[in-house]
Amino acid sequence: MKPGTIKRELQAFFSAVQFLTRLPVPDWTGWEAGRLDRATPHFTLVGGIIGAAAGLVFLIAGLVFTPLIAALLATGTAIMLTGALHEDGLADFADGLGTRDPVRALAIMKDSHIGAFGVIALIVVLSLKIAALAALPPLFGATALIAAHGLSRAWLYPTVKALNYARDPGEAKVAPISRMIMRGEWVRVVLFALLVFVPMVTAAVLIDPLRLIGCALALFAAAAAMLVTLNTMKVRTGGWTGDTLGAQQQLTETAFLIGASAWISI
Repeated sequence: MKPGTIKRELQAFFSAVQFLTRLPVPDWTGWEAGRLDRATPHFTLVGGIIGAAAGLVFLIAGLVFTPLIAALLATGTAIMLTGALHEDGLADFADGLGTRDPVRALAIMKDSHIGAFGVIALIVVLSLKIAALAALPPLFGATALIAAHGLSRAWLYPTVKALNYARDPGEAKVAPISRMIMRGEWVRVVLFALLVFVPMVTAAVLIDPLRLIGCALALFAAAAAMLVTLNTMKVRTGGWTGDTLGAQQQLTETAFLIGASAWISI
């Protein structure tokens, strides 16, 4: 790989870090039009890093506190790393669903005030996420966080490629992502998705092979949540925005964790 190519890939990765988290990035990363396009495939890897940090907290806290407290601390860690970016999107998206008029929905989502639907959505989703995580064994739960955070951001790639940007491009904080699909981008997304999922599968094999059922159910649940939210965006807002992507990330992450714990009831 040429030095220039390596630098572009590092810039794309750090741009994804800059866009999705509060973590510092090197000064030479910079920002330019079209950078978000190249950064999108790296969202999965950045999500995996966020999940790894939360998973580490879950493991360490689990040595001292109850599973519920460990799950709360792990969830709080992820929220701090992202600055509640996705949670804010979930709340705005939920408020926007209070109307069937796409134009009105987008206007509501742009309002900085949070409404009843947004509050309820946050309470329900965070409660489900924490409860599901607390039900998992420490090692399996920690690796499930890596997969949940990584894969929930991997789903964003097909979403932005399948739908139009719902707002006027002039309203965007960054240039809307192109719908053009590049083979190299898909390869990165798939490879990064495997990278964040393998630790969970490995942990399942080491702890109890029956946990592989949880791995499969987690993937199925997350895929279902992704398709439902994608269709909801298409019908209710006419496309994607930063808020709808944040909502999709939260819902697919939650669905993944619920699926990971669902085998217990089989």
